[in-house]
Amino acid sequence: MNLLRNSSKGRRLLIRYLLESNPNHERGPCDGENIENTCVVEWLRKLGLSKYEEIFTKEEVDWETLQWLTEEDLLGMGITSLGPRKKIIHALGELRRKNDNANDTEADVLISENTKRTKGPMSGNKLITEFFRCSSSDQKQRDHKVQKPSTLNNQKNSSAKVASSRSRTRKAKVKDTPLWCCIPGTPFRVDAFRYLRGDCCHWFLTHFHLDHYQGLTKSFCHGKIYCTSITANLVHHKIGVPWDRMHVLPLNKRITVAGINLTCFEANHCPGSIIILFEPPNGKAVLHTGDFRFSSEMANNPVLQSSHIHTLILDTTYCNPRYDFPSQEIVIQFVIEAIQAEAFNPKTLFLIGSYTIGKERLFTEVARLLQKKIYVGAAKLQILKHLELPQEIMPWLTANEAESHIHVVPMWTLASFKRLKHLSSQYADRYDLIVAFCPTGWSFGKGRKKTPGRRWQQGTIIRYEVPYSEHSSFTELREFVRFISPEHIVPSVNNDGPEGADAMLAQLLND
Repeated sequence: MNLLRNSSKGRRLLIRYLLESNPNHERGPCDGENIENTCVVEWLRKLGLSKYEEIFTKEEVDWETLQWLTEEDLLGMGITSLGPRKKIIHALGELRRKNDNANDTEADVLISENTKRTKGPMSGNKLITEFFRCSSSDQKQRDHKVQKPSTLNNQKNSSAKVASSRSRTRKAKVKDTPLWCCIPGTPFRVDAFRYLRGDCCHWFLTHFHLDHYQGLTKSFCHGKIYCTSITANLVHHKIGVPWDRMHVLPLNKRITVAGINLTCFEANHCPGSIIILFEPPNGKAVLHTGDFRFSSEMANNPVLQSSHIHTLILDTTYCNPRYDFPSQEIVIQFVIEAIQAEAFNPKTLFLIGSYTIGKERLFTEVARLLQKKIYVGAAKLQILKHLELPQEIMPWLTANEAESHIHVVPMWTLASFKRLKHLSSQYADRYDLIVAFCPTGWSFGKGRKKTPGRRWQQGTIIRYEVPYSEHSSFTELREFVRFISPEHIVPSVNNDGPEGADAMLAQLLND
């Protein structure tokens, strides 16, 4: 798809006008009152993790950066013990939820005030997709086979079918395997390497992200690991698991494992990620999404269209109405036009955030459409060589910093102006302006400014937050559930008990 079509010139001029004329874009949320590292230190002490204060201080993790940290970041910082790492991740989740609730309260107050001042009816909280509608042809593709599931309507009226796991692990010596890692009617486990045991010898890995392969080591000896060729390459080269311990799964082809039919489909998440359809002998098919983003290709997949799914194990990362963001194509278009608008200064350094695996489509599309090389670094380039990217893309990626003024950097390094100022000082002799793009869906929600990107500036540093996500938005989750029409749903993210699972499904199924 050519993202530089139609009125791109006019839109670039509009962006340029906003950048130069709107004073509200000239100040970031932390201006004049940067939160000190002492807040982070106090937070660690409350968690009983004061021994990690030095690490957080050394890495200059301030309050804003803290809330962006992932489990992968914590490992990179040297927090290798599982217990403290999980404690921090859980506390960060609670912190984000509190922030979301605060945003909801503020948004409700603003809506109430606006309603009092308006004579006519108001639409209330618009979804972000209302500002960036897809074409009619795209919408028709998405609406294909999106029907109201009668079985789910019955489920909505009864919480008896909501699948979730109570915390019973404290008394057990061995942790119980969560429901979302188990495939009913089969001896299979999915993304369950933290729960390795001798009663299973078929272990499926949906993709190479830490929260899915955690617990997997080079000494794995519990049978076979089933994954795509991309994931197998990464598991072998990054973890050291021997090839004879892995079984490569094909895409879009039904195969049989231990007498059970299964088919894998592209998950539209990170390279190598898959959705798996299991067809056990009992006739109750199970669809495990791993991490995914619903796409028109999935809606047009004849196997998914014709399959009767009994149990859907669903990626519920953004299962909340506040998280409704535009398509990846719209966000890529915005980033490209923002780069073109900001490039009036030839000594501008552009930074695009990425994970070890993830966000590749964003920066490779920038390279392809702008016909410019992207600096990724030697280590990142080696990883990219395992991802089976199109051959025409690879020449646009370089490990030579001097060849490009567009650099791919770890997401957490862009989490605050404080970190960006540190980066800026390193490039002071080469660049006058730093423009950073932080691609994440977390920063966009109810009550916040609904645009394909938010721009903040402090001096010679400009920071964009853009809602580029590799998980399904809330609207996409609802569309997918209507499309699949399962009898039973097991949330795989934020499923901390029956009440949480009930709440998520109520929002998904509420018309």
